[in-house]
Amino acid sequence: MYFWKIEKLKEDIRTDNVRENDRFIYAFIYISLSVIGMEAMMYMPIESPNIWDTVYSISNLIIPIAGTFFAYKANGGANGSDFLGRFFSINFVVSIRFIALLIPMLIALLAYYMYTFPGNQEIVTTPIDVIPFQIWLIFLYVHICKHISDVKNSLQAN
Repeated sequence: MYFWKIEKLKEDIRTDNVRENDRFIYAFIYISLSVIGMEAMMYMPIESPNIWDTVYSISNLIIPIAGTFFAYKANGGANGSDFLGRFFSINFVVSIRFIALLIPMLIALLAYYMYTFPGNQEIVTTPIDVIPFQIWLIFLYVHICKHISDVKNSLQAN
């Protein structure tokens, strides 16, 4: 694994000397740092943070990182093949499908805000803001892992 020596990395890629485990580590670090960076940007500045903001932030860190790790394991771990190709392509299609569920959830949340926080009243984070969306995110990763495992198992059966 290289952190600075891009020429050595490029040579290993050209000669197909980058192991599946190394590819996963690169992707895992990249995804983890991206999630942490996005969450850090979203956390600035909140007018009246409460416990649900913290729950939301922590779960937005843990779920994608754990989901990516479990997807790697579902692909066979270090003995698997083409994790990145499978993960990103399956993730894309499953995410598109899950957006169909996300849209009514967002409409329901908007209706909740309009009813619960009328006028110019300050909106505070509540369990209604957090729990359904974190369950949605968990099920997204569960389905990604299932489909990756299905691909691995069907290739092993052949």
